[in-house]
Amino acid sequence: MAALRQLKAEGTLAEAYSPGGPGAVLIFEADKEAVEGAVSALPLVIAKLIDTEIVALQPLPGLGS
Repeated sequence: MAALRQLKAEGTLAEAYSPGGPGAVLIFEADKEAVEGAVSALPLVIAKLIDTEIVALQPLPGLGS
């Protein structure tokens, strides 16, 4: 949690959600390289205790801004 709080304070991590069980969804406001670097530096990733997947999101067309 400390690492996530740091990313939030830096402005890299925009939002974080829990699905109500194991896991999390993290929303980053950064380019893919910055996100990959931030995620690879998380303690649970370094310890190989979690698996991660980075998915780039795009605005859904047709809904306006």
